[in-house]
Amino acid sequence: MTSFLSKFRNRRDGLRSQLCIGIDPELEKLPKVCLDSKSPLVHFSETIVRYTHPYAVAWKPNIAFFERLGAEGYFALEHMVHLMKEVSPEVPIVMDAKRGDLANTAKEYAKYFFQTLKVDALTVNPYMGRDSLTPYLDLGGYLFVLGLTSNPSSSDFQKLKTKTNDLYLYEEVSDQMASLSEVYPGQVGLVVGGTHPSEIQSLRKRHPDLCFLIPGFGAQGGDLESIIHASGKEALINSSRGITLSSLAENYGEVSKKKSEEVHLRMNHLFP
Repeated sequence: MTSFLSKFRNRRDGLRSQLCIGIDPELEKLPKVCLDSKSPLVHFSETIVRYTHPYAVAWKPNIAFFERLGAEGYFALEHMVHLMKEVSPEVPIVMDAKRGDLANTAKEYAKYFFQTLKVDALTVNPYMGRDSLTPYLDLGGYLFVLGLTSNPSSSDFQKLKTKTNDLYLYEEVSDQMASLSEVYPGQVGLVVGGTHPSEIQSLRKRHPDLCFLIPGFGAQGGDLESIIHASGKEALINSSRGITLSSLAENYGEVSKKKSEEVHLRMNHLFP
């Protein structure tokens, strides 16, 4: 199986882009043509994948928007993952699930995402420590570990100072993940919110080789030029709502394709 990093770098360099397209199909915000269909999430995700895949360096489905519908949602999620592999097998899939639990539970999550779904990467929460992460890594999966997130109250915990090293907690997490990546080379990356460009730059200097997943560009207000300047090439920059939920019209697929092309061209221009 081709590793996440290989797929990402091949796609990045081929397109001269870092665009990760997030798929967050919030039911209340879907076009009427989707809501009127037999399976709204299948209709929506199929359209988005088929129209925008030429510009996707990676996909990032958020599992919460599927889980809310129970069995119907899981069917739509798995259908979408299979379609992504059929339409664009060269594009890595980052499942945004933010899992974080004890080892035995983590093993079961790991088996679902990396053996059943066979996605390329997964977002995880490191709060419970290394032994909650290693089950995924032992299966060969790639992890994007939450470091400094883009939400307004991220500083509640992530910017608390540690007594031992006088570091912010997110810096301590980044250091530990860099250390973990030495044990599991090519399997550990970091989530850093695009609303923190100066912190991205500081983390990039601290960890020049870690791959970053950067949400927060677009609808959340992150500035693309600042993000690319701070992060360099070893980063995926995610846009979700700004591309996939940009129109309620029946031709929403064509609109999403145009939006993804616009971001793609901007990234071409700014490519490091």
